[in-house]
Amino acid sequence: MPRVISAPMDLVIATHRGVDIRFEGVNLTSDLPYSRYVTDGDTGLEFHLRGVTNDETRRLDTQFYSALELWSSKIREQGADQADLAPQMPSNSIIEPVKANITDDVGTSYICVGGRIGGTGTDWDATWIYYPAPPPDTQQLILEFTISGVPTDQSCIIEWQAPANER
Repeated sequence: MPRVISAPMDLVIATHRGVDIRFEGVNLTSDLPYSRYVTDGDTGLEFHLRGVTNDETRRLDTQFYSALELWSSKIREQGADQADLAPQMPSNSIIEPVKANITDDVGTSYICVGGRIGGTGTDWDATWIYYPAPPPDTQQLILEFTISGVPTDQSCIIEWQAPANER
């Protein structure tokens, strides 16, 4: 199991548009999205984030659910073919730009190949998927966090141990 060696005390790695974003962890995954980099049977890393509930998230949620009700009413009154696109959850624009430059102690290059943000019950959660999985001899992962590619000056160092079947 990965163990955090160094991180911000509260694990808040970015603040974007008034919302603190907390690092929630990293783990291996074989649920990789299709991309030109990934082949069947490959594994990668899932890196998890969560927006910290505060007055701003509550305000944005209230706006979103009001807009969703208006959109739903318009569909009922005018039909789906007359409605605009559904409003987007506020976490999409707040958390989407928050990523990490991931490196390790053996020189692996990691790339973000997909992810998911929000959803019913996970409104302020995000998971980014990076490829490849750390090689078996990796001992440390270094995550340097960014907003739209600009460093936040926050990072985490994680002690990594390959699964027993890969050592």
